[in-house]
Amino acid sequence: MNPKKYLFLILLFVSIVGLSITGLYSRTGIYKEFFKNYLTTPAASVVFKAAAAGVFPWSNPVSEKEPEKPKPVTHTKPTEKITIKPFIKVDDEYFNDALFIGDSRMAGLAKYCEALDERATFYAKKSLTIYDIRDESWIPIDPTKPNSKTETLWEALADKQFSKIYIMVGINEIGIGDENVFRDAYEEVVSRLHSAQPKAIVYITSIMHVTAEKSEKDELYNNPNIDVRNDAIKTLADSVDNFYLNLNEAIDDADGGLNAEWTGDGVHLKGSCYEPWHEYLLSHGIKVK
Repeated sequence: MNPKKYLFLILLFVSIVGLSITGLYSRTGIYKEFFKNYLTTPAASVVFKAAAAGVFPWSNPVSEKEPEKPKPVTHTKPTEKITIKPFIKVDDEYFNDALFIGDSRMAGLAKYCEALDERATFYAKKSLTIYDIRDESWIPIDPTKPNSKTETLWEALADKQFSKIYIMVGINEIGIGDENVFRDAYEEVVSRLHSAQPKAIVYITSIMHVTAEKSEKDELYNNPNIDVRNDAIKTLADSVDNFYLNLNEAIDDADGGLNAEWTGDGVHLKGSCYEPWHEYLLSHGIKVK
């Protein structure tokens, strides 16, 4: 045989071996995408396929793309830091621009606590409920007239501004719906108060307990029922715009009921016994800008 043919065959064999070694060596590198199965795919053919695609043994290996990291959330405005406002002691001047809303118990505070009555505004009415506050026309336009026309709370607030608003209702609502219905109505009232009085903070005052004796005998107006509703409205407080005042801390006896010596009917405070309520308010003010 012609020596040149031997030389050609030898060079061809060496070339195929070299290409196969190159293909196998780089099967996880530059030839990765051309190798399907190195047991069935000739390694040398992979080199030719890669060359046809512009990939050569001296090409830079193709690195896998790393998944993009999620971009940090950006805000158009810096997040405001919420500052919890603590209770502070105040004097009676604090109530010059305060509004008190409530039922007969609140009306008693206006009637028997002169320091508050001569400074604050009171919208209080016997048997008032949170539903009346929300929906009804109940505030006399001219309180000096017995049969004065009335207006809603929202109408009354249209041309008046307060910086503190105290609410206490709830005893008359027991038996009307459950605590969730009560809380929802209360929340709506508080929300509307902030809309009508944007500079005001709202004090959500607990429903006053009845005496332990009355609580034990009354299936409806008892302290467990009152506590369920107090727990419901307490959740509306955020210590920023809405504050919960647990008035029962000031008027309860050792049994956890309204102090029996301070009431004649087991429900309302005697006229001479409103000072503990007044003192409690003086020790639970909030600094207003």
